[in-house]
Amino acid sequence: MFELESIDPKFYRAQTRKSTLIVMAMFIVIGLVTARLFVNWFGEYSNNLIVLNFIGAFVGLVITGFIVKGFFKDKPWMKEAMYAWRLKRNLMQITNRLRPIQEAVEQGDEQAMKILRFYHLGLEQMHRLEDNSSALIDLVAEKHALESKMEALEMDLQQTSFDPSWVEPYPNQNND
Repeated sequence: MFELESIDPKFYRAQTRKSTLIVMAMFIVIGLVTARLFVNWFGEYSNNLIVLNFIGAFVGLVITGFIVKGFFKDKPWMKEAMYAWRLKRNLMQITNRLRPIQEAVEQGDEQAMKILRFYHLGLEQMHRLEDNSSALIDLVAEKHALESKMEALEMDLQQTSFDPSWVEPYPNQNND
């Protein structure tokens, strides 16, 4: 179950900048070291040192990914970045089934309305966190139409939680 959290956009941007800089610095160091090691170890077997540099840098990227996933994802300085990653993943699950969910909403499916309401709230939060005000404008009309339907059915508009299993009954548009 994923729950929307209240995060100050300025704080979010500062924290994600900080975590990005830390991960980038780590990758630069690891990537440079592995690229150099690949050239030193395999340079005598290949005339193409650029390819060895790229392979070493790629290995450095993979090592950095494992370090971030294994050791840093639960650190306080990564909290906001991990929250945004989880939010985007959940929103993408809904996006992949958006058309069938919207059709179910038109037919009065209350579960689809809850999913779409979470989608609107999640998108709105993501756009605010990333300071993307132009995308918010596109969302307003659809959001208000759904709110009106939910109010007519006396449904709770505070749909701040989402379980990925809720979208399973709706066909995935990417698997057609």
